[in-house]
Amino acid sequence: MHVDLEKKAVIATSEPGKMLEEERKHIEYIKRKEEKLKMVCSAVKTVFLKSNNSLSRAAKPSVLLSAGGEQDQKYIKCVVHGFYPNVIRVRWTQKGRPVYFGVSSTGILPHRDGTFQMTSYLSLVNMNADGVTCEIEHLSLDGILKKTYEEKSQITEYVLWATVAFSLGFALPVFLTVIFIRIKKQTTEPPEDTSDGSKASLSLNLMNVSQET
Repeated sequence: MHVDLEKKAVIATSEPGKMLEEERKHIEYIKRKEEKLKMVCSAVKTVFLKSNNSLSRAAKPSVLLSAGGEQDQKYIKCVVHGFYPNVIRVRWTQKGRPVYFGVSSTGILPHRDGTFQMTSYLSLVNMNADGVTCEIEHLSLDGILKKTYEEKSQITEYVLWATVAFSLGFALPVFLTVIFIRIKKQTTEPPEDTSDGSKASLSLNLMNVSQET
């Protein structure tokens, strides 16, 4: 048998092929094929329903971007999780230009809920983090999902902690000094002279006794 491109059909050239061609023209043959196809479709449907319908949806990925590592081994990691199916593309760019060197990943890992996740790392040994973006392509997305690393947020956090530390370093000694002065003042003040009051009370008691007698 061979394919005739002009007739757009399969032409039988041998005796077995001609017999098969004639057999396929009969209605009984077509019905047998239809029944077999129905059985296959039914089996596929059963497997599909028992899979908790996990194949019937496309889950959009969520992205977390953060930095880590020591001074000489800093990196940015892009955690992509919760996506389905497991076909995904993750790449790095810097100010619109693709970055290929210093890139590594964990590969695609499964979740218990049927979704998947992966983590991609970008080394900052020979580059800075300015304008670094993690881009994700997945069939659940209308376009490319982009997440840009914001280094300014970390600088702001460092400034905030430095301000708090400076405030505590300035306010704490002042507070302790005020407490010390108040305690010292209380301990050095002379006790109140109550002798006059005692004498007046004694005279009043003597007068009361005289009147009673």
